[in-house]
Amino acid sequence: MSRRVSMFFALALGLGIAGAAAAHHPPLMERCVILSFTGQVEQIEWRMPHVELFIRADDGVSHRLIWRSFHQLAWVDIDRDTLRIGDQVVFTATTQRNDVLERPMLLSNIRRISDGWEWSQEPQGC
Repeated sequence: MSRRVSMFFALALGLGIAGAAAAHHPPLMERCVILSFTGQVEQIEWRMPHVELFIRADDGVSHRLIWRSFHQLAWVDIDRDTLRIGDQVVFTATTQRNDVLERPMLLSNIRRISDGWEWSQEPQGC
């Protein structure tokens, strides 16, 4: 009986973790559709579960970009002083289906124009 109970709890835990991951990683991402823009950093929000960047592209459109968690960024020496409001950047991101310019995008590359600093990862799931 205890083996059944253990298996039940293991299954429940696994489903709970999968559900939590799906809650903020929607399947609606077009992970192989990659867009690239040049613009200026308007805002940076260091919060859980992910850091978010708001960048106004040169065409005047603002984009909300989902980055990594601040813990993951700290592992590669990125902190609150790495990017600043007003930095000119080139960024590449994958987007969600429909309403491309209004929904958040997943950041895959960002390069600061002034000094060439860059962060990059392969587009997820592509």
